[in-house]
This record gives sequence, C-alpha cells and structure tokens, in this order.
Amino acid sequence: MHPSTRADAALPGLAANPARPRARRAVAAHPALPPRVLVGLLGDGDGEVAEAAAANPALPPAAMRELVRALGAGT
Repeated sequence: MHPSTRADAALPGLAANPARPRARRAVAAHPALPPRVLVGLLGDGDGEVAEAAAANPALPPAAMRELVRALGAGT
C-alpha cells in the first residue's frame, strides 16, 4: 500500500478476510492509520498483522511502552 494512500481509504482492507492476509498486513503498516485502530490491531489473530501494527511509527508512545512491558514480562 502506498504511503500517500488516505487512511480512510485503507480501512476497508482490514476486514477479516483470510484470503487477503497480505492486504491486512499492508494496511496495519500504513503510517496514516488512526492510533485507535493500530492499538486494536496489536491483538489481531494474525501475528503478522499485529507485528505490522506494533512496528508502525504512528503507534502511540503509551501503547509502545505497554507492549514493551508485556513482552518483557513474558521473558
């Protein structure tokens, strides 16, 4: 997905569609995705979608800190 794509145009790609996992991962990585959507994607059933959301620079710092704490607790 091109970074200049508007986030509202990208959101339909998040619909749970097992036949299009690559599209969902690309949307989760989109830098203009709303923070509330990114936070929700951290718990996505597709680990690669969750990973793309976690790596997204638009993820709010508080969510990043919580993710780091949770991952640290698992070690």
